[in-house]
Parts: sequence; structure tokens; C-alpha cells
Amino acid sequence: MQSVRYVILSLALGGLSVWASENLFWVMPPPGITPLDFIFTVIAYSIACAVAISAVIWTGIGGLPAAFLGGAVMGYMSEGVIVGTIYQPNPFFLVWTPLAWHALITGGLILGVGRAGARLGPARMALVWGALGLAGAYWAQYWPSERERLPDTGLFAFYILGLGLLVPLAHVVMDRMVHMPRPPGWVLWVAPIFATLVWVAQGIADLNPLRIELPIMLGLFIWIMRRLGQRERPASFGAPVPVWQHGLFLIAPLIV
Repeated sequence: MQSVRYVILSLALGGLSVWASENLFWVMPPPGITPLDFIFTVIAYSIACAVAISAVIWTGIGGLPAAFLGGAVMGYMSEGVIVGTIYQPNPFFLVWTPLAWHALITGGLILGVGRAGARLGPARMALVWGALGLAGAYWAQYWPSERERLPDTGLFAFYILGLGLLVPLAHVVMDRMVHMPRPPGWVLWVAPIFATLVWVAQGIADLNPLRIELPIMLGLFIWIMRRLGQRERPASFGAPVPVWQHGLFLIAPLIV
């Protein structure tokens, strides 16, 4: 049963991460994207999230630090295995997307602050999500200069608002779980081993010495999580909130 919960949580966080790390970042869908492409992206992010969940359970870290540092692990898996941005010669990319977006925005804000809804209350959460909407609108102004043709309004609305339903859905799933008891040890190793095999295969195909950056950064963050965590503590998702309150995530940005 715990193995099933682990898989469900990985998929839920994979959907949340795709919206927060891809849709919110790019704002507009890339040309030629298909539903199958999106499904594969969710699966890839779910595997990255499974690695992060395993790290959180192994280290016993909790609260907002778990969301931020788990987001960092997911970010380095995304940028070091799904794509290879961290291996670019410019060291700026080693920290920019994994930490400044995946860890801070996806992990710390969308997941971590989102789980604090029971403590903050609906009014404060509405302000948080409204501020996110304003920041997203400001961020989106950059992309028209990068694209010759923008999608129509309907496709844009579906990409941001329609697929945005994945975020409150993930929070509802976590509300129903309350916490994540430790699954069998072998379950925690499946995603990390699979990701390692993919990384090794990519390294054989591309003999780039900068690829050593991935295990170094992952090792650093897992060490930090071990220092801050309490072993054998189940991963807690915080107190659940009414389902309607999760809807503020989509309503508040529309108001502003």
C-alpha cells in the first residue's frame, strides 16, 4: 500500500512540477507540442520528483526546508538528466534554473507555501497567489521578443489555467494522504537507479567532463538534508485545508 502511495505522490508532484517549472516558466506552449509530449514530460518530472521524495524520506527532513531542498534535488535531476543545461560552460546555469526556479518557485513557493494554507488562511493565500499572478504576468512580457508567432488566446488559457488544475489537484492528493510513511527500501531505490542509468548512458554518448557536476550537486544537497533531517520520520504534508481553498490558486491571479 505504501508503494502505491509513493507512486501516486510522485505523479501528483510530477504534474505540479510540470506546470510550475515548465508552463509558468515558458508561459506559452512551445510550437508543435502534442498531448503525448506533455504526458511524457509529466512522466519524466514524476521520476525526478520520485528521486526527491526518496531523498526526503531517507533524510527525514520536513516542512519548508523539505520543499525547497527537495525541489533542488528535483531541479538538478530535471536540468541534469531530462535536459543538460547545467553542463553548459557558463557556471551561471549550474545554479540558475535548478535553484532559482525549481527549488525556489516550484518547491519553496508552489509546493511549500501552498502546503501552509491551513496556517496562513484563505485571505493570505489569496494574496500569495495573486502576487504570483502579477509576477508571472511581468515575467511573461519577455517571451514575445523571443518568438515570431504567439499562440492564440484559447491555447494560452488552456496552457496556463487549464493545466494549472494540476497544482490544486496535487495539493488535494496530499491532503488525502496527510503523510507519507516509509515504503519498502527497494521502492525508494527504483527511481534513483533508473535516473543513474540514464545519466550514465548519456555520459557515454556525450563525453563531457562537466557531467560530474550532477552527482556533486546532488550529493551536496542530500548531505544538507541529512544534517537538517530526523531519520525515520515520515514525510508530512501538513494539515489539510478545504478543497475550495485550493481553488484560490486559479482564482486569485485572475482577479489581479
